Amino acid sequence: MVPKPDSFSSVFFAYGGTPHLRAETVQDAATTLAKQGYQAKTWQDLEVRGSVLIETICREIDQSDTVVAEVSDLNSNVLFEAGYALASNKHLWLALDETDSDALRRWKELGIFSTVGRVNYSGRSDKLVSEWQQATSRPSDGPTLLETLMSGGRAKQADAVFAPALPIRFQAALTLESFLERQSHLTILGAGDDLGMAPLDFYVKEIYRASAAVFHLLAPKRLRAVEHNARASFLAGLAHGFELPVLMVVEEGFESPLDYKDLLYTYDSAAGLQEHVKTWLEALPKQAGTNKRLGKLALDIELPLRSFGQYVAEYERDELTEYFVETSEFRSILAGDSKVFVGRKGTGKTATMSQGVLELRKDRRNLVVSVKPSAYELAGLVEFVKALESDSQSEYAMLSIWTYLLYTEIAVRTVSYASERPAGTGTDNALVLLTQELNDLDIDVEADLSTRLEQAVTSLTVESRRDGETAHVYIGRVLGLHRLGHLKELILQTLKDFDRVAVLIDNLDKTWERGADYGAMARFILSLLTAIGRVEKDFGRPPRGFDPVNVTLTVFLRTDIYDAIAKFAREPDKVGVLSVRWQDAELLVRVLEDRYAANRSRKRGLPAFDMWEEVFESEVRGLPTRDYFLWRTLPRPRDFIYFANAALTTAINRKHSRISAGDVTTAEKQYSRFAIEALLVESEAEGFDLEEALYEFAGVDSTMTAGELDQLLANYDEAPSIRDWLIRTSFLGIEVRSGEFIHVEGEIEAKRQLKVARRFASRSKAGVRFRVHPAFRGFLEVRDDDLHNGEIRDATYDGTGELT
Repeated sequence: MVPKPDSFSSVFFAYGGTPHLRAETVQDAATTLAKQGYQAKTWQDLEVRGSVLIETICREIDQSDTVVAEVSDLNSNVLFEAGYALASNKHLWLALDETDSDALRRWKELGIFSTVGRVNYSGRSDKLVSEWQQATSRPSDGPTLLETLMSGGRAKQADAVFAPALPIRFQAALTLESFLERQSHLTILGAGDDLGMAPLDFYVKEIYRASAAVFHLLAPKRLRAVEHNARASFLAGLAHGFELPVLMVVEEGFESPLDYKDLLYTYDSAAGLQEHVKTWLEALPKQAGTNKRLGKLALDIELPLRSFGQYVAEYERDELTEYFVETSEFRSILAGDSKVFVGRKGTGKTATMSQGVLELRKDRRNLVVSVKPSAYELAGLVEFVKALESDSQSEYAMLSIWTYLLYTEIAVRTVSYASERPAGTGTDNALVLLTQELNDLDIDVEADLSTRLEQAVTSLTVESRRDGETAHVYIGRVLGLHRLGHLKELILQTLKDFDRVAVLIDNLDKTWERGADYGAMARFILSLLTAIGRVEKDFGRPPRGFDPVNVTLTVFLRTDIYDAIAKFAREPDKVGVLSVRWQDAELLVRVLEDRYAANRSRKRGLPAFDMWEEVFESEVRGLPTRDYFLWRTLPRPRDFIYFANAALTTAINRKHSRISAGDVTTAEKQYSRFAIEALLVESEAEGFDLEEALYEFAGVDSTMTAGELDQLLANYDEAPSIRDWLIRTSFLGIEVRSGEFIHVEGEIEAKRQLKVARRFASRSKAGVRFRVHPAFRGFLEVRDDDLHNGEIRDATYDGTGELT
């Protein structure tokens, strides 16, 4: 007889009745161990009047030291019993016939059992006995599996119901999710998480702290029913072992496993499902010492604010000063170190320019020229440029137009600003002469840059070229370029007491719309960047007898527009680009926190407390709410504010006293649509239909191989271009180290990180992997397979604000 360790003297075998050969194999193993002196039992040893009662099985599990569950077929009864055994702190082994290819595939699809001991027994009873004996021969003095999984868990929460979502969304599923979200007195744990996306320890902790659990099963006809029902059965057994009230629901056509037949409700309509769940929740035990039903809390406070402010800077110029977050890029603009400020939609370009103008104007020695053309018509310019004989002539024409516009813009602002200064500042005679020169050039000092651009283009298209006149001479004559030297001298005389002229230009993307000639617009804006250098040099090295003036020009451009422009630049790396990327999570969070502090103080005249504690529930889907916001949104202020406002509005509409996890998960669907629409706007200059391509990602896992990505885009001739675009707009992240994905912005950074990813893939002998950014998943119903997966990390944030 084999010596028996005291701590493992008894074992219960859980297995399905079919297939019969597999059941026979497990029975033989139990019989062998019984003959060796172990207390080995199977469910068939517990038959009572021809049936097996779950409570009888649970009592047997309670009395056993170990449980071996044969899971090759993902039998729902077996998995329910395995979950119960784990919750009962038993030593649990999952037995798998690894010679069965279907069993191995199902194990991988199940996903959540990587931390549970597995016994590979090759479909042989002798090997199952041997493997179990080896596994139990040296009992560990360390923590049990349950204790390990529970590490860092939270205490029970009286108002919490664990109710994960289904992996597919049909009407009844949506009805139930919506109903649960409306229960403002409850905290719904696992909402928005279709089972299998998170590791086992997450589910164990969430179920343990819940006060009840609702599991929605799938009828066999539904996609992914097998793996979903297997996970749900295991977790339902876990909840039963934790002594939680458990309700399982499923549509008609599902044959109930015997173990949880009494826990299961079969519905034939969405309304019937909702009514049954409602009745069940109302019948749950009340909190001790109260007359309130489960989780009912008094709503005795109001939300401390009604809005986090506008997510578009143009809508709140007056308030922006109260909570503008200074960045290193902003300080570079104040210092005049940058020429081109590049960022995605929503990264704060307009807010940065607005605040930069205000800050620079505080110093009376600065002349600040803020240029924001509301609209400008390029059709005439395009036609004029096309009529020229060569590219060099068109480049000269566009460069000349910008030089003319910049000089006249500085002159106009010099006149208007100098006339406001105290008498004796500057040279009065110079100001008079400068004003007269503008009149002679027929420059309307009240008109904006857009008007002068249209006037210049009109003059060039109306005025005929003289006999023998070259294009250069013709353009110079019509625009009066020969008079710019004198205009510059008058400006220098007028600005002799100024230390700096800061020109800031925004809104150049107003005509970057579908159907436009993007090549012509890109070359036109590129010529502006060239003209900037010329103007800075002209004022920095004036004619003899004039003091130099420090002229700095900064242009604010969308990243996609700059990428288009860079294709036409001879040396794009010398343009002097400053890209704004909110990679510091702490800085991005401040965008919201400072708005909260300002709005709350303005409303109540009270100091603000911790926003995340006062306004939000502590966590969403198992993550601290702050981290969930950072994970779910693109790292830019507009998105962060939009998402927060959507969650706040949802909470207000539901009359919630705080923004609940359900409010956030509801708002993320609205935000995801917003993020998709912004992406589509940025793709308008591309030569493909991005919207159709995006729908190819509907319903997929967020993490995919290069081969899977190629398959998704196989029907598109422009597949490589679409893939590259999705990478450089953050839609797709790239794996740069094992399990570490980074989302990038801009073509240059995308190319660099792709090289890093390919080197890593080559070293690891694996293919490049990609990951759909969480911001876009809600709208496309992409599965969050990385939310609680410790092997997949987001490396987009760096420094002290790293989010992993």
